[in-house]
Amino acid sequence: MFKEYDKAWAKYQERLALLPIPIISWEFYQLPRAELKEFNEIQKYWSQKVDLAKVKKDKNLTVIVTDCEFKIVFASSNIMQMNGYHYKELTGNSPKMFQGNETSLATTMKIRRAIGKREPFKAILLNYKKNGETYFCEIEAYPKFNAEGTFLNYIAFEKAA
Repeated sequence: MFKEYDKAWAKYQERLALLPIPIISWEFYQLPRAELKEFNEIQKYWSQKVDLAKVKKDKNLTVIVTDCEFKIVFASSNIMQMNGYHYKELTGNSPKMFQGNETSLATTMKIRRAIGKREPFKAILLNYKKNGETYFCEIEAYPKFNAEGTFLNYIAFEKAA
């Protein structure tokens, strides 16, 4: 009986168009190390460093870093769970891409004033997911400077509120 089963299983596998791939070649296997390396490269000139490993212990917390022109240069890989965007889709875009018709103008103005003054801010904003659904996002953001005091980046810690 087992011989017939083995033959049937072998015949089934021959028809499959699958190739075995070693697990070290899968992107998700290498992602945490690549993400940490990318983040550390961005923060290497910051006067105050952030421990991404500590931050990522909170699975609901997403990290977004913008450059001095407020374009996204880094987004943690878990952003997809919050808003449906893959972190690679965000690079080079403004965080304004998450805003829409129902986003509070008063809150966005408060954020703009803080950014203009290079000050930290905390706000809850109605954002839009990739599929168009809305969600409330709690944002806590901090400007990052180098040792000479030159503004380099903003880092935002975000989670669904």
